[in-house]
Amino acid sequence: MEACVLFGRDEGPRPAPPKDAGELPLRPARKNAEQNYNIVHKMIKNLLFLLVLVLQAAPVLAGPFVYDAGVNARIAEKLDIPVFYTFPDTAFAPDPVKPGALEGLYEFRHPASAAAAKTTGLHVYATRRQNVAARLAASGLVQTGDIILTFRPEWAFRGPYPNVQMGVSHAGLAFVENGTVLNLDTPMTDEYLGPMSAAHYKEAAALHIVRPRGLTKEQRGNLLGWAQKLYKRAAALYPAQISFNQNYFEPKYASDPAFASTLGRIALQLDKTAKLDIYCSEFVWAILSLKGCDPAQPEAFAAPGSPACVKQPFAPLQMTGDYFSGPGPAMGRLGLSDGPLAVISALGLPAEAKRQLIHEVFETKRPLDNMSPGHRAVAERLAPFFAPLENYYAGIEAGAPAALQTANAFNSSVKANYSPTAFLVNTLLPPASEERKLDVVATVLFMD
Repeated sequence: MEACVLFGRDEGPRPAPPKDAGELPLRPARKNAEQNYNIVHKMIKNLLFLLVLVLQAAPVLAGPFVYDAGVNARIAEKLDIPVFYTFPDTAFAPDPVKPGALEGLYEFRHPASAAAAKTTGLHVYATRRQNVAARLAASGLVQTGDIILTFRPEWAFRGPYPNVQMGVSHAGLAFVENGTVLNLDTPMTDEYLGPMSAAHYKEAAALHIVRPRGLTKEQRGNLLGWAQKLYKRAAALYPAQISFNQNYFEPKYASDPAFASTLGRIALQLDKTAKLDIYCSEFVWAILSLKGCDPAQPEAFAAPGSPACVKQPFAPLQMTGDYFSGPGPAMGRLGLSDGPLAVISALGLPAEAKRQLIHEVFETKRPLDNMSPGHRAVAERLAPFFAPLENYYAGIEAGAPAALQTANAFNSSVKANYSPTAFLVNTLLPPASEERKLDVVATVLFMD
């Protein structure tokens, strides 16, 4: 089950895919042999790819992420994503680990950006899954308070819904305990919780790591305390007090502005009757809201209302922001649907090339069979909903009245929100922006 999307409702467990009516069933022995061959072949191919990356990479740039043209081509083939699934240089955290802290750190430059005024890409950690949580903790590439976003390259070129989400489907919170990265998610079940080894993370092709800016040692300590309390009590708290909000059109802050404080009281067990239903990204958003609160001092939560220490990590985002039409980049805000446009704008393309790339965001070039049944249903249902955004993308930077009308229509019909993609969108603001609260650390690309 994929637990977190931006729109629609959770679709429940994934049914088994139907058999192709035109395919004759294989006899069991032959079928098992072919399956085993395919698994072994894929494992060998990925291990060879990983070996080539380790042996071939030659540093071109100073810093932990190195560039090599041959490696770049192999990563491009492995990911096979549109350029608007990548980020401009301004999105990245400066030197999140020391050079040599990890093998397998590469600067990926998307080939489609090579002829643009500015390149976009990813900072990639190419790795095997085994013991990855320990390596990430030891190197510091993942730290307490980081956000783990499930990135699905297989969504690429499959229409406006997955493209506007930039291939992001789920959000979890990372914390480091006993030299291992643990992930805290909702649903708070064995399918998600663990040292990045639960079922959800085992089947994810890649993960984006996003880091809140300027976290102090004290704030990281607070987040560690909150995460430990929720993680260790997960079986008792879920779903008795914390359950999953399946209606992504109804973010909790809209009906309960103090819901992050309620989460704190539940974690502290000061309130054993409160019930809170929240989806994955608002769970992360709420925990980050507690970074200024010390869980070892529960008296701040004893009185009703919201303690002064509870502060949102960033304001919920509208569907479209005012970054392209308002007070200017230094003061503007991006919206939930503005991610691909921000990347395309950063490329500095000629007008016709830009128009063609914008159209690609809303074009369905590949069938949806690589998406889970739940996401496929959402993608099909919401494709018409997203279609007007193409005119918005095409005209908003020029201040076209029709584009402004489209933006106003979306913002008046959809409540401000904090989807998994919202954490990524914030990193696309200029580094000096007052609204910029997050940086991209790296993309963990699994090679097995």
